[in-house]
Amino acid sequence: MKKFFAVMAALMMIFTLAADEMVPGRRTNWSEKIALYLPNRILDLLDIFTVTVGVGPVVEARLMGTRLADVGAGYSAGTYKLYKDFNRQYGIGLEDGWYWSLVLIGEEEYTLREGSLLVDKYVECRAGIPTPEMRAYDYFTGPRDFWAIGGSLGFGIDAGVYIHPVEWVDLALGFFMIDIREDDLNFDSFSR
Repeated sequence: MKKFFAVMAALMMIFTLAADEMVPGRRTNWSEKIALYLPNRILDLLDIFTVTVGVGPVVEARLMGTRLADVGAGYSAGTYKLYKDFNRQYGIGLEDGWYWSLVLIGEEEYTLREGSLLVDKYVECRAGIPTPEMRAYDYFTGPRDFWAIGGSLGFGIDAGVYIHPVEWVDLALGFFMIDIREDDLNFDSFSR
């Protein structure tokens, strides 16, 4: 019973300190980091991989060791996909377009249009070498991970699995309360 009251007192103290520090532009709020430590580590663990499954007119084969070592080609004329994707995208979207790539070179005209609220819609038209500076690969908000490793395969039914090395680092550093991706939850996350 003593442990229960000690834990309740500690939680009350954490939430009280956090409430006092909820000011726009604030610096690191340690009580917030401690209170949301476990949920943030679970989210960081989920961030390390991507899984997509789609159905529709699609033909695709891709093997990727980052966008620079990408080999494959694909065509989609409106494939509906389920996403558990990079930058916490969860939901359904409609993809169409084509791409081909052979290590450093390639072309693509690909669109993710229509989709659920948590899936970022984008259009990617490029020829040549992809670079991390492109909007689609923005480190914090982009819908695609430039550094992803994995692959996809499809003919009518499409599936892709990728891991995200930057997210692995974010997970490891998160155990020490360092958030390099700046994606940890805070108390403001719940007031929107």
